[in-house]
Amino acid sequence: MRRSVHAGFVPVFLLFLLLQGCGKQQECPKVAPSTGESARPVAEEEAYDCTTVDTTDALKQTWCEARGVFDQSSLAGDVANFGNYLKGYRQGVNDARLAETSQVSREALEGRAEKPDEAGYRAGYQRVVDALGIIEYHCSDGEKASEYKDRWCEADDAYRIASVGSSDNPFLRGRFIDGYMAGGRVALTVPTSMEAFFSGENPEGKQSAIHKQEGDDVEPNEQAFYRGFDEGYKAMIASIRESINEVMQQMQVPNNMEMPEGLMPPPPNQ
Repeated sequence: MRRSVHAGFVPVFLLFLLLQGCGKQQECPKVAPSTGESARPVAEEEAYDCTTVDTTDALKQTWCEARGVFDQSSLAGDVANFGNYLKGYRQGVNDARLAETSQVSREALEGRAEKPDEAGYRAGYQRVVDALGIIEYHCSDGEKASEYKDRWCEADDAYRIASVGSSDNPFLRGRFIDGYMAGGRVALTVPTSMEAFFSGENPEGKQSAIHKQEGDDVEPNEQAFYRGFDEGYKAMIASIRESINEVMQQMQVPNNMEMPEGLMPPPPNQ
């Protein structure tokens, strides 16, 4: 009987000590850390095999694109730069996809050490511009002169004067220039040329040059096209009117001027 009392007393006594806690901090046993955090695997650094690129995997595609450009850049000497380069590249792709103005100057500044994210942003933004086939010229150089380049540079000047948008937004500028070219072509049609000849009087039955979309929901790129159309149309009308005036002046025979034989107008009927 006595033995059974002691046998029951020992577990109760141990339970009492556990409930009381440790008397001193150094006497407390170390508790194993919770497995909730420590059991989580460490995330692996993003990396892909670019031997074959799956265009349905946007992350892999942009990673491989960025890595290919990065490896050819001056930043390739330090692979640690690639993380920021990739981040900038993807941001540049996204901004260009939305036709936003570039957040980074589209021309690298000479003599300035460029940050990896800025270089990546420029490369990603330009990638979309190239993929969409947007034509751009450097109008200050005299190389590769052509009639189209002359008209393009004329439209580019009109874009800057009209203050439609930044020169770092090739999408707005491209739509403005497309509109400028279209407006000029429409102005060359016969009814419009006659309008210029008659100093703005609309020939009977002449239809509108273009119907514009109205309202606040018109996209900026579409608005840029209409603005360019107006500017190109007016510029061509002015050019036509000037040309006609020059021809008319040349057709007038100055007084006492002797024309070559056969070209003198017949005398007026008496």
